[in-house]
Amino acid sequence: MVFSGGASTPGVQASFERTLAQQLARPVDFMSAHLDLLGSVAGPQEEALTTVLAGKYAGTRIDLVFVQRKEALDFLLRHRAALFPGVPIVFTELRTDELAQVQLPSDVTGAVISGVPATVPIALDLLPETRRVVIVAGGTAVDRLYADAAEQHVHAGWPKLEIVRLDGKSLDDQRARLATLPPHSLILFTTYRGDSSRRSMPTVEALEALSQSANAPMFGFQAHHLGFGIVGGDLVRLDVVAARAATLAARILNGEAPSAVRPQSEPSTEVAFDARQLARWNIAERRLPANSIIRFRQPTLWTTYRWQALGGLGILGVQALLIGGLVMQRRHRQRTMARLVEAEHRYRTVAEFGADWDYWALPDGSLRYVSPACEVVTGYAAADFIGRPHLMDDIIHEEDRAAWRQHCRAASTPGDRRSIEFRIRRRDGEVRWVEHICAPVSGANGADLGIRGSNRDVTSRKQAEEDRRRAETQLRQALREIEDLRERLEIDNSYMREQLMAPDDIEGILGASDAMRQVAARVRQVAPTSSSVLLLGETGVGKSLLAQAIHDLSSRRARPLITLDCAVLPPSLVESELFGHEKGAFTGAQATRLGRFEIAHGGTLFLDEVGELPIELQGKLLRAVQMGEFERVGSNVTRKTDVRLIAATNRRLDDDVRAGRFRQDLLYRLNVFPITVPPLRQRPEDIPLLVTHFIQKHCRKLAVPPPQVSRATMRALQSQPWPGNIRELENVVERALIATRGAQFDLVDVGGPPLPLPADPVADPGTRTLEQLERDYILATLERKHWQIAGQGGAAEALGINASTLRSRMQKLGIRRPTPGASSAAAFTDLRP
Repeated sequence: MVFSGGASTPGVQASFERTLAQQLARPVDFMSAHLDLLGSVAGPQEEALTTVLAGKYAGTRIDLVFVQRKEALDFLLRHRAALFPGVPIVFTELRTDELAQVQLPSDVTGAVISGVPATVPIALDLLPETRRVVIVAGGTAVDRLYADAAEQHVHAGWPKLEIVRLDGKSLDDQRARLATLPPHSLILFTTYRGDSSRRSMPTVEALEALSQSANAPMFGFQAHHLGFGIVGGDLVRLDVVAARAATLAARILNGEAPSAVRPQSEPSTEVAFDARQLARWNIAERRLPANSIIRFRQPTLWTTYRWQALGGLGILGVQALLIGGLVMQRRHRQRTMARLVEAEHRYRTVAEFGADWDYWALPDGSLRYVSPACEVVTGYAAADFIGRPHLMDDIIHEEDRAAWRQHCRAASTPGDRRSIEFRIRRRDGEVRWVEHICAPVSGANGADLGIRGSNRDVTSRKQAEEDRRRAETQLRQALREIEDLRERLEIDNSYMREQLMAPDDIEGILGASDAMRQVAARVRQVAPTSSSVLLLGETGVGKSLLAQAIHDLSSRRARPLITLDCAVLPPSLVESELFGHEKGAFTGAQATRLGRFEIAHGGTLFLDEVGELPIELQGKLLRAVQMGEFERVGSNVTRKTDVRLIAATNRRLDDDVRAGRFRQDLLYRLNVFPITVPPLRQRPEDIPLLVTHFIQKHCRKLAVPPPQVSRATMRALQSQPWPGNIRELENVVERALIATRGAQFDLVDVGGPPLPLPADPVADPGTRTLEQLERDYILATLERKHWQIAGQGGAAEALGINASTLRSRMQKLGIRRPTPGASSAAAFTDLRP
């Protein structure tokens, strides 16, 4: 709360605080500053005042500034950035014409005094013979502004009246002039901040002095002047204006945007008179306006003492004079006591309203005043502290007394206010935290009047700080534990990765034989490079899994492995699948399509059964592998690609080169790093590991417990030739699991012989070639499966190969399904010489 004068207007501060406290659901801390502005300030004086206020409120959170009168508002708006940046301002006691002179920011609002009070017409109605109006005001710039407004008002409404202004004179000169006014005069009192010598003084003191000297009735404009010498008038209730400003402040503090709370102007005057002044100037109450309020009625001497007067009629004159003197003395004493009681009431209203425990300690250590809030904070009443001045030292916590004594020694020396935080032990034994601020008190002549102190209970804040520190400690401890667990987890993960990435453990490769260890070693050698790899081996040995393992161990593992089986596509579509095609390149090409080389850019391309690639496309493949260039079908645009190529075949490509079915230069390009995968019959020691793996895999799929495999069964599995290799072994294990009943693994095939063993031509190969043996074995399997190629129980499943691969091999070997009545020997074309 910022007041323009040396003291707040009576009733304004109390009205604002009371109204704001009623409209808020939480306690409010009020702080006040009195600028003592007798007019506008500038230069060093203004800078010094700004510095003092900035230091006073430094570090204090201010939620709202309440400012009285225009001169204080102007000062705050000029120095708002340095004093209260961003804090909303609510003003009071601004007239409408003053408000028009101020450029208000959006977050500044307040209560406005609208219109001109009707004091002048009321006074002229009561004193119709008035010829002269004397305007009395102080000598400050603000006083002169109010005197100017009064003069303009009188001149505009009553131009024939003589107007005399006494606002530019000292108080003594004004009293002398008022004592000698001619008849038919009327006095208008406006404001009095200070006389012409800029001596600041309370308005009511100047008003009382002027009223006592005046020989004409004096009228005023403000309600708080009533009772100090004015007759009355249409008086502005500044406490009502302050209460209206408090309502606006409560809206802002309750969360409403300051820009939405606009200045308000409502009637705030009342027609009131002082009964004592009416009697002094012989103004009859019946002549007053209707509904006038008459205050300060006092019983007359006759009413109060009429029986004493009647009883004293017979007493001698000396006794009558003595009694009269005693009565006058009593009245004077009553007035003095009333003023003292009123002053004490005002001061106590301010001091005892807050929740802080305030006190005033005299130089001798006794306490002159202790606010009632001490009982809320300490449990001891104010009388306990006044009766025991050292009670303050006694209730301070033992651990904080040394700091308190040091603070008291420092506070006794002149200087700025000092603060300290310490603990006290309440009367009920509870320990509470207190924030203490004190400063020396000096009299007008510099005399030491003691120390003024204020104590605030900050236990909740300290508890919150302690809870926050405790939470931070717990959080740091938890973070340390998490960090320890993370380090341990990283160590465990590193160990597990080392275990999982053992030298002979590559994902997709399962085997413990020396042959498979050599394959795994060659995979590790070539995987980190970008060299082409040629995988050689029979059908079903797991060439596609090796290709995936090479890709996963390479630097291109972030990209997918793109696969193309050259044996399942007709020759007319292989080129489109490899290199892509443009829209309309051939019949059915309804849209542009990317080939495998484009899709695998930056990754790995796996060409399975590369020996089945048509001879006419092998040149284009050679160019793509060697130069990294190709064209889509139907396009002449050369495209670049970065592909690591892995090829696989179950054929002897050197024989195909001699037969003219495969380009020799392409073979050289593909055979950079060949890896031969041994068939399953050459590594029977891997069969137990594979059987165990397949049993666990298919038991999970079938949701059955894994059965036990006897040694005899395992020896039987290891003795088989397994022309379909691992794929055939997996199919046999899956069929056996489906047929197994109980805990023992049963190799009996459902609806067939115990195992799909080779036919007689394979059992007794004689002088047959490998191609002839393969043709005979496939034909025998087809006849046994009634020429069912795909599906469950078909020849492809029995052979352990894909149905598309079987069809491709049948086409290559010339095997055709016989027509009804034809012999099985006619099922294939004899290619022998």
